[in-house]
Amino acid sequence: MHSKKKKTVALVPAYNEGPRLAAVLKIIMTSPRVDETIVIDDGSTDETAEVAADFPVKILRWEKNRGKGAALQAGMEEAKDAAYYLFLDADLLRLNHKHIAQLLDPLAEEQPAAMTVGIFRQGNKASVNMAQHYFSILNGQRALRREFVEILPDLRWSRFGVEILLSKYAQLAGQIVRHPELLGISHVTKEEKLGFLRGFCYRLQMFKECLYSLFNHKKMIRRFPGKVPAEILQKIT
Repeated sequence: MHSKKKKTVALVPAYNEGPRLAAVLKIIMTSPRVDETIVIDDGSTDETAEVAADFPVKILRWEKNRGKGAALQAGMEEAKDAAYYLFLDADLLRLNHKHIAQLLDPLAEEQPAAMTVGIFRQGNKASVNMAQHYFSILNGQRALRREFVEILPDLRWSRFGVEILLSKYAQLAGQIVRHPELLGISHVTKEEKLGFLRGFCYRLQMFKECLYSLFNHKKMIRRFPGKVPAEILQKIT
């Protein structure tokens, strides 16, 4: 008797990623590991939703930007039947099927990881490689088991700090986290998208949200516990 295949859903949060989204979706759509894809258009003012509509994906679209944390939360709530959740950014460069498998494989090992966090290696951008070396906690390329998703706190407040929140919470909850190295992958920088000045200002706002999550995640978990079990909450009170 063959066991029923466990469903994998890819979540792609996107904010004004129209020029870059199609390349990412083409890889996801042709991956044998992904059963369903949800694009969360987080208040884009460009053609992001139109680009997504060219693919067989589900689209969640908001008029106002709510932040990456809220986008991922909405995607997970939309895909309640998934066994595995794959988080992929909409601005990735050189994503391939092997990267997707590397993120998903540790979730199904004999001692499965609750979450994987990809680390970029050997991309052609020195600044991206340096950021990954020192701040891999910020990487958005992740995969989560349903069992971990079922005990997560509310993510909606965290915006760009959502990756820090997820990693810090995994530590608090004593969950296994793996860090596969994703060779050759990179992403488009904020400065390349928006120009140096606007991109730099956007990056400063991103860092502000990340720092807020880093220094306030325990307080915010207590305030917005979501589905956090009582025994975990007791550790941070």
